[in-house]
Amino acid sequence: LVLNYVSNHSKRPIASFTPQPGSKGTSLIDDNHHQPSTSSIPTSSTTNHERFNFKLRRGQDFGAAAPPAFEVSVFDAPYLEQQYGIKADDSVYMEIPKNNKLYRLVLNYVSNHSKRPIASFTPQPGSKGTSLIDDIIGDVEATKCVNMLLGVGIAEFDHKVGDTVHTLYAVHQRRGPVVGTACGAAIWQTLVVLCKGKQNRDVLVNFSEFILNEDEDNDDGEFSIFRWDVEDSYWNHTSTKTARSLDSVVLPSETKAKIVSDLGEFLTRETYAWYTEHGIPYKRSYLFYGSPGAGKTSLLQALAGKYKRNLCILQPTDPRFTDDKLADAIKEAPSRSIIVLEDVDALFNQDRSSSNSKLLITFSGLLNALDGICNPSGQIFILTTNFREQLDAALMRNGRVDLHVQFTDAQPEQMQTLFSQFYPHAPPALAQQFRSELLSALADAGGKSVSMAALQHFFICNRRTPAEEAARGVSAIMEEMVEREKQEEAKKQGKEEAAQGEATG
Repeated sequence: LVLNYVSNHSKRPIASFTPQPGSKGTSLIDDNHHQPSTSSIPTSSTTNHERFNFKLRRGQDFGAAAPPAFEVSVFDAPYLEQQYGIKADDSVYMEIPKNNKLYRLVLNYVSNHSKRPIASFTPQPGSKGTSLIDDIIGDVEATKCVNMLLGVGIAEFDHKVGDTVHTLYAVHQRRGPVVGTACGAAIWQTLVVLCKGKQNRDVLVNFSEFILNEDEDNDDGEFSIFRWDVEDSYWNHTSTKTARSLDSVVLPSETKAKIVSDLGEFLTRETYAWYTEHGIPYKRSYLFYGSPGAGKTSLLQALAGKYKRNLCILQPTDPRFTDDKLADAIKEAPSRSIIVLEDVDALFNQDRSSSNSKLLITFSGLLNALDGICNPSGQIFILTTNFREQLDAALMRNGRVDLHVQFTDAQPEQMQTLFSQFYPHAPPALAQQFRSELLSALADAGGKSVSMAALQHFFICNRRTPAEEAARGVSAIMEEMVEREKQEEAKKQGKEEAAQGEATG
């Protein structure tokens, strides 16, 4: 708080700042309620523009009686003045730590826009002229290439603000000895961006926003997946996925409308104001339960894409999890996230005892983590289970779980819709024929049901089969079901025999 206040009320120009990511012209509810736009160009003041708050760094201007360098200097001032004529006491600069979002973006930008030849680079391997599918299939001869990021050293580049072109300097440096951290050996490595003239703080702000918003435009239609690293206690960014549309998730119309309507109504200004007025934590929790392979994961990905949310996945069955680590994981989740707790039925028995002797999480610890007073506002929680009946009532009570969403084996509507999705140009009558024949076959088999995963498997196996033939291929689905039942029965029998052998031995 003091750093922020002094940054805005200093009597003299401040030279050194640390950038803090934020959103321009938006409130908490603006950030949580992000409606996807059909245009990549922001058109309103509440669009989530990236911006930076600049905070005062420890220390102050360089002067004749400057304190020791290791306390207030973030670069070698005499060297910069000697080699580049940059006087530190007449410049404004920002230090970008390695874990800052801007770090890699600025390195990449400067590498491609330096005014002078750069001597030091950090290579990033890649493939030239190939797409993701080219790399996966491998049928296109890929030319390996290297993207050269700015290495340790100094680079000079221009940035235009209005009609004025400003020269900026990027100082990429390593300082100090190698030290041990929770995540292994590390060395202090930072990036400093300087601009001559202490009055030019706004130039650094403008450049930071330019870099961030340029990156934001390139990320349209994608969402990030994070997994909690239990060992080192941090959210590990595992991948970035292309968002799938809700239309591609084949669920009963009523089920899909139920979740989309509830979540859409929750992410509004009116709802946020109502929660705040009544002193209720602004969060929403869902329980996805029911048959495996029914579309829980698919819906999670579609919701993350529609509402531009991170997908943060927790697996609390990891024996290294403790009550404190679980609470920290939820508290430290990236903003604008869907936090997923998978297979919560595998944690505890109905008497609240641990289902695994190695599990360190307690039932009360799980409840406290979900209810935590320190949890950030606007987060969405989704608990998944195949067996809702095994969950304790306290875990599902009102306020802890707001909406229960059931996932079942394929319904008649889904059978027909799935056929139409895989054969979009086929006559509607073929989709109806497929549904009718499949329902009839299931009834003849004793009223069995078929999972959505099994139906998708059928269509994948028949992706080159004409629609007319696929509509008559119901027998293949039934044969696959029978074969899987035999395998499951054999597996179950094997376990029982092994258990009897241990008992008699």
